Amino acid sequence: MRMDEMSSAAFAEAVKKDPIVFLPMGAMEAHGPHLPLGTDTFQPEFVVKAVSDNVNGIVAPTINYGQHSSTRNFPGTIDISFDTLRALVMDILDAFQRNGIRKVVIVSGHLGSVHRSAIKLACERAARQGLKVMFLSDYELAYLKKPDVCEGLPDGHGGIIETSRIMDIRPELVKEERTAGEFVDTHFMVRADAECCLPQGFGGDARRANKEKGRFVNQFVIDALTDLVRQNFEG
Repeated sequence: MRMDEMSSAAFAEAVKKDPIVFLPMGAMEAHGPHLPLGTDTFQPEFVVKAVSDNVNGIVAPTINYGQHSSTRNFPGTIDISFDTLRALVMDILDAFQRNGIRKVVIVSGHLGSVHRSAIKLACERAARQGLKVMFLSDYELAYLKKPDVCEGLPDGHGGIIETSRIMDIRPELVKEERTAGEFVDTHFMVRADAECCLPQGFGGDARRANKEKGRFVNQFVIDALTDLVRQNFEG
């Protein structure tokens, strides 16, 4: 069920059944010349809908903005600050609790460490207030399949796995002409130009992506997350 399609009365009735509420966290971020800016939104929304259907949950509206570093200066990346992101998630979790929601799963399509830290701090606060909350990026599961789909090659932002997943979810948005994106090691140096790590705006050989790999990874993520949710929220 989508929360935004429910009436107030229907939502109040649904909350009486103590459902798990899923909050997808997306982003507007450059992923190279071959993928859409909404890549980090389409993936968690796809996963969350399937998992929610599996456990009779409710899907809350997506937060479509996040915090970015290495892609911040690429055209189309629209970021918000650490403090804004943390405050936004805190306010939403407060509102969930005020509405009687006791179980929440947050799935972020963006894997950035600072981005995740902001969300985690908000989740820790909510947990101290009594909310049962799970937080992860779908890529913490998806990258477990690197050995199966990446042929031993390095892979990351906008690379083989991510391109393959979008080819499965939104194939019409993936450009046919694809190249390989370079990774640059800064050797622990903190750089003002963080995008130097990904000169092309993505990392990995997107030419090796295909829809079959994407379907394989997406189904693995859905199945694995469904199992995690059932283990931690049911019974």
